[in-house]
Amino acid sequence: MKYKRVLFIRASLASAWVGAVSPPVGIAYLVEALGKHGCVCRTIDTALGFRPEELYAAIRAFSPDVIGISMLTYKYLDTYRMAGELKKHFPHIPLVVGGAHVSTMRENVLESCAAFDFGFVREAEESFVEFCQGTEPSLIKGVIYRDGVRVAYSGDRDYVNDLDRIDWPRDYGVDLDKYLSREILILSSRGCPHSCIFCPVSLAIGRKLRVRSPQNVVDEIEYWYRKGYRRFAILDDNFTFYKDRTLAICDEILLRKLDGISLRCGNGIRADRVDREMLEKMKSAGFTYVSYGVESGSDKVLQTLKKGETIAQIERAVDLSVELGFDVTLFFVVGAPGETLEDIEKSIEVSLRHPVMDVRFYNLIPYPGTELFQWIRDRNCFVSEPEEYLNDSSGFSECPVFETQELPVAQRIEVMKRLDGVTKTVRKNALRRKLQPFGPAGAIAVSMLGNLYVSNAFQAMIRQNRVVRRIIDNVYSSVRRKEMQ
Repeated sequence: MKYKRVLFIRASLASAWVGAVSPPVGIAYLVEALGKHGCVCRTIDTALGFRPEELYAAIRAFSPDVIGISMLTYKYLDTYRMAGELKKHFPHIPLVVGGAHVSTMRENVLESCAAFDFGFVREAEESFVEFCQGTEPSLIKGVIYRDGVRVAYSGDRDYVNDLDRIDWPRDYGVDLDKYLSREILILSSRGCPHSCIFCPVSLAIGRKLRVRSPQNVVDEIEYWYRKGYRRFAILDDNFTFYKDRTLAICDEILLRKLDGISLRCGNGIRADRVDREMLEKMKSAGFTYVSYGVESGSDKVLQTLKKGETIAQIERAVDLSVELGFDVTLFFVVGAPGETLEDIEKSIEVSLRHPVMDVRFYNLIPYPGTELFQWIRDRNCFVSEPEEYLNDSSGFSECPVFETQELPVAQRIEVMKRLDGVTKTVRKNALRRKLQPFGPAGAIAVSMLGNLYVSNAFQAMIRQNRVVRRIIDNVYSSVRRKEMQ
């Protein structure tokens, strides 16, 4: 191996005081692949609280041959600045970048940030191994490199169609107990064949859907089960795309008697890809939580977004999920081209019609490369420039970044305030239902703590603060046991 010691850094999306939500799965796959070829790897997740001087000290102590940074588009300028500082401190160590931002923006990343020496597009378990073995970068498909003063790209690499040939992570290279909850993340498929105009996922991982076999997926679950883990989250959006595969995964979990596990599909599954048989089998196998990207309560808006689903399909799936005892979250986006106040009222009606655990309304964010982004640019509808809103430290704001003729900025801001109230109503109703089995004590808890629980600040703490999250996880487990009695 040309590069025997590899240091990976995940650029932080969270400040140290709130903690990191989950470990970097993409990096863990690379660590697993390189380890099979004799590389020594270390991972630094800056969300765990590394200050710059601590990061530099860790790099000097490890003495890597190459440094790899994984980044998203959100706050990409912060990552560029971090890369620049790393290059100043360690000018002789090659600096490699990968992740969703690189896969979407390609050569522009190296053109915009002189500190990066190489970029890796999409999945890199095989290309990065070739790179560390010393293969000339221009001969490795999927690599962005510098050819003198010119930035060049070697061309797209063929997808890995047989995902079972890629080893799943057995060691994340970080202390998992430092994250919000003791939950293992499972990536069971790659690619997204759908055409939603606002979603950058297919740009980052491709449209071709590829899946791991049921046995391979459950091998990973069982490995961590034997190590004492009981909570698992499915990361991909297309877990239920193939019904037979989903049923086979559930059957495999039941066959291996992995009792007491809790699985969730938190990123969202498609309503048109579930039915009663599937949801019943998922429930019996230990799935407790599902979310749906509803996006809008209006069929007209869904067609504009190219969602490929109808409200009837979505509500049928939500009804089934609630009936079978799943905790359900619904995701909506606001501000689609042509969306009106009447359409938003339909979204509100859908959100209040079903006894779900949570609903979340998000301002539609146009990501570079998406059809929505081009639509807004062609019509000059931006309120904030992409460089500004993609690097906005406030994260998800109620202020829109573009406007439409139907919903100008001032009206959108008022709409988001109203939708915040809808979200709080849904959460409080859900809390009341959850605590109902506890009788008068539950009612008192709702009365005393309901307003605190539904507040955005407390919900953010549940999602981002490790101590609060662990407490909530324990309370949630107690409630689930009470419900099952």
